[in-house]
Amino acid sequence: MVLAVFGVTLLAVFGVTLYRDREEIFNKVFAPKTIFVAKVSPSPLTPAQKLTPTSMFTREVEQVKSLIMDLRGNYGVYVQDLITKENYGLNYEDVFPSASLNKLPVLLTLYQEAEAGRLNLETKYSLREEDKRTGAGSLQYQPAGAVYSYRKMAELMGRESDNTAFNVFSKLLGPDKIQKTIDNLGMRRTSFKDFTTSPEDIGTFFYKLYKGGILDEPGREELLSFLTNTWWEDRIPKGIPKGVKVSHKVGTEIGVIADAGIVFAERPYLLVILSEGVIETEAREVLPKISELVYQQENQ
Repeated sequence: MVLAVFGVTLLAVFGVTLYRDREEIFNKVFAPKTIFVAKVSPSPLTPAQKLTPTSMFTREVEQVKSLIMDLRGNYGVYVQDLITKENYGLNYEDVFPSASLNKLPVLLTLYQEAEAGRLNLETKYSLREEDKRTGAGSLQYQPAGAVYSYRKMAELMGRESDNTAFNVFSKLLGPDKIQKTIDNLGMRRTSFKDFTTSPEDIGTFFYKLYKGGILDEPGREELLSFLTNTWWEDRIPKGIPKGVKVSHKVGTEIGVIADAGIVFAERPYLLVILSEGVIETEAREVLPKISELVYQQENQ
């Protein structure tokens, strides 16, 4: 009798537990397994994982993640093979500060306006004192009245990331026209006014510039040349073997160290690395490491 009562009690407890935890038990036993590709969380310290529909690049993503998982701040990485068009990344849809990568759509808009005949890149511009902006670039040190062509100022904005040239062209073109360029490219998470973008959006910019169709060939080649052998070769280019051309644009602010561009290796690819809330010394050390790793992944 005692054994019977004990048995009934055990069955009752088991039944209550089964009912209470039925969803969790079902998911563990019967639910289909999902493959995760890593994503670093917005938390400055704790990495997490991001669900994606494919596991093709799980190994590559995990290798990139291992370089940044213990660093402070948030990093976003986007990689695209320019032959196969395959892509992967970490936090590549997240919104980050664009910093000086905001200069990219300005340069493109300037050249598109020139191609449409609405301005001439040989137009001479007389520098004004109120044009000057501190930070990157040499124009801030030139006297008021110094004369430069639009083309030369575009070169300085690309090669030196010149903030004064950026200021002049932003006013010349207007934020609405620049944002329209951004929207026409399909950069859905990029705001010119707010200085925000995503790794995937910057990847879209470089992919379309590489593929052609948004500029004629001479304009495309000139723009890429302005982004090659720049003043700032200590990030993506530092992780690439010497002699391999890299056309890229850096971005730097407090807590923001970024670089993005096209690596013209035997198997060309584009690489975007954005960040927010990072320690500058850590970021400057890890960006070349990410670049070196991706180069090895893409050109094994």
